[in-house]
Amino acid sequence: MTADGTWIRPEGSRPRPTPARPGLDTTMPLGTVAEDVAARRTAERIARRGLEPLPKPAKPAFRTDWLPLLAVLLVQGVLAFRLTNDNTAFVDEGTYIYAGYNEIAHLLHGTSVADYANFFSGSPLIYPVVVALADKAGGLLATRLLSMAFMLTATLALHLATRRMYGSVAAFFATAAFVALGPTQLLSSYSTYDGMALTLLAWAAYFTVRLTTGGGYPSMLAAAVIMAVADWTKYASLLWTPVVIGIAVFSGHGGSPWSAARIRRGTELTVVWLVALLIPAVTAKSHIDGFTHTTLMRKPGTDPVSYVAGEAAKWVGPLLVLAFIGVLVTLVVSRRGRAHKADVWLALVLFVGGLLAPVNQVRIHTWLSLQKHVDFGAWFACIVVGLLLARIFVALRDKLHVTAGVLVTALVVAPLTYVGAGQAAHMYAEWSDSSGLVSALRPYVKKGKEEYLVENYNVPAYYLKDQTNWPQWQDLVGKSYTDPETKKTLSGAPALQAAVKDHYYSIVVLDFTQTPDIDVAIQPTLKEAGYRVHKVVKSTRTGDGEYTIYFAPGFGKK
Repeated sequence: MTADGTWIRPEGSRPRPTPARPGLDTTMPLGTVAEDVAARRTAERIARRGLEPLPKPAKPAFRTDWLPLLAVLLVQGVLAFRLTNDNTAFVDEGTYIYAGYNEIAHLLHGTSVADYANFFSGSPLIYPVVVALADKAGGLLATRLLSMAFMLTATLALHLATRRMYGSVAAFFATAAFVALGPTQLLSSYSTYDGMALTLLAWAAYFTVRLTTGGGYPSMLAAAVIMAVADWTKYASLLWTPVVIGIAVFSGHGGSPWSAARIRRGTELTVVWLVALLIPAVTAKSHIDGFTHTTLMRKPGTDPVSYVAGEAAKWVGPLLVLAFIGVLVTLVVSRRGRAHKADVWLALVLFVGGLLAPVNQVRIHTWLSLQKHVDFGAWFACIVVGLLLARIFVALRDKLHVTAGVLVTALVVAPLTYVGAGQAAHMYAEWSDSSGLVSALRPYVKKGKEEYLVENYNVPAYYLKDQTNWPQWQDLVGKSYTDPETKKTLSGAPALQAAVKDHYYSIVVLDFTQTPDIDVAIQPTLKEAGYRVHKVVKSTRTGDGEYTIYFAPGFGKK
């Protein structure tokens, strides 16, 4: 046996059959499950023909290839946990958690609830309910730890899928590249739909890989149902459904890339997924409207193409470059006869999956949520990157030394991790600390008929949920107001100006972020109507956030 563990048959000795193994040998560098199964079946055929007795299988040893995965998961957990207490709730976090509480109250007690399904980009009955239960158990920290758990399992799914396709070395590098990304670290510590939806999509992809490597109909059913739940959890997940179906077609060995068996497998998965997706839609008209408005017919933004593309390049550009190189290397390897043609198509599909979010948001001219959406595609692109880095590692190990392979691959993964950690910390500091605002409002808000006009109200509404009811909170978007004397209905800034003149709101809070034009328009009206500035609260976290709190005449005085 050589130093790297390879057995060399002595000259003159007859070849021995490959011994049966208790499980799939995924420790082989760049080995495939198909090759492993084929070797086992060959050994069984030799034994049946009486050529040589089949050795008794050895007891399974501890799988050392899990140790690198555990190290990656530990790094991911540490990088995410450092952020969980680094800022107060973001407006999206407050919105989803607060909506979840309202939905639970509606389900249990029939209390009124806002029609979240009409404007949420995912079903309000899935993630918001789940995250509200986590908040009930342990507050905002528990909701962020829930996101960490989701993303850790997404990394696990990436490892399992890549290992089945390309071996444990590629699986390690794929997961290391995924964890290194700033968006991955952000979603691992951030309470939004994205972590749960990405995790479901990841497991759907894993079961699809199982389907292509002998998993059968149970794997197909699991992949289709989980993919449908991911799509309902966050409608944008639908963008990557074709990528998962592409995996069903091109993953696995045997036949041409476009063989009838492959096409049938992809078609069957598509049909089962459509059934699982459309069954809930029969009784979810408002969800369909929400999907149409927030995803299918989303209003284009005004961000320049160069800006959106630049932001995407900042977050996943290096990863996509590596993935593209991985596609080219796979093409070269295929032409030399050392890879199947289907592998080239699979690598291309996975690379395109990484491009989908940037291309789509360039199309609609908006960078909104781009830092989250790019991580969905990155999960797929990391499989190709893992394969590329594994090939580099094995080539250097065989020609030079294992140390050289470790050093060269570390020169790729380490910089990605360093840059990603900085990006995640920066993104976590982009919103203002709301603790001062919540403290200033707490003594004055209470359950009743008083209404509070607060820009981005979901954060204070979340923190003060035990003191108020949800209909008391109003924001400045899309408001209408009917004048009690003229009975004329106004909208936009004129509606808010009329409501302020009638002292309709007890508290008004402006921060010039969500609706700066309307803020400027109603400021003079607040002064004319006798509203007084109760307090100006500055953010203690970012230094640039500022909330101006106005009280109606007579409000807040003992």
